[in-house]
Amino acid sequence: MKHKLKEITLFTLILSAQIYIIKNNNYIHTQTINSFNIWITKIVPILFPTFILVDIINISNIPYYIDKYLKTNYIYIISIISGSPTNAYLINKTKNDKTKLLATTKYISLTFSYIAIKNIFNTKIALTLIFLNIISNILITIIIKPEKLIIEKKENQKIMDTLIKSIPKSLNTLISILGTILLINLLPINMIKNEFIKSLILSFLEITSSLNNLKQNSLPLNIKLLLTIISISTCGLCIELQIKSILNDAKINTKNYIKYRLIHLILLLILSIPILYHIQN
Repeated sequence: MKHKLKEITLFTLILSAQIYIIKNNNYIHTQTINSFNIWITKIVPILFPTFILVDIINISNIPYYIDKYLKTNYIYIISIISGSPTNAYLINKTKNDKTKLLATTKYISLTFSYIAIKNIFNTKIALTLIFLNIISNILITIIIKPEKLIIEKKENQKIMDTLIKSIPKSLNTLISILGTILLINLLPINMIKNEFIKSLILSFLEITSSLNNLKQNSLPLNIKLLLTIISISTCGLCIELQIKSILNDAKINTKNYIKYRLIHLILLLILSIPILYHIQN
């Protein structure tokens, strides 16, 4: 009986999806084009060269010297600058506990987050939120204590060989990312009339759409700030699916990962209380 109920539910969902696609063909068409535009204009120009550079860094001794002289994990530094899913691309090449590394290196691209948040508020708030986000991840790192990466000095590798292998691998990853963006953007979120509910859902789903929506809507500034904090902490389900596509064969403790990121959100909210109070008053 339980199996039959599951099959009936699945069939109902598939049928409902087909009806939704037929009835909202124009919306589906528009969202598909928008998804491709986001992918080709915002994702590919940043992630494609980033993935290739990461592959080159990994065959070099840059991680070794960062560890030796700066006494820090190179994944933390690159993740702050490049954001997710670049962190997953780096973590996938390690043999360490990927759950803890993933939980402590989750960011939005530094350039994107600064520009997007500044356009909603101002430069001061943008820089403050970015700084507090980094502090929150540092606190999570102190709390859960990921194991130290063992980085050994490498012999010189041929960059051209790495490039030849990196290009098709990077393109395959980008195509998987396009699929996740399409999946999220085809949901009927933009049909929701209530601005708060729509913005709240977007803050958990897709970071680019979320911040663009917050820039354009008429919600109070303190509500916009609260939703921005949620967006930059969670990075959105779309980013999570991108990370999943990269770490497809990796063992991730989902329960612990969610717990760590929930702690990060709570820490970021607590640290941001003075900003919320300042805006409200």
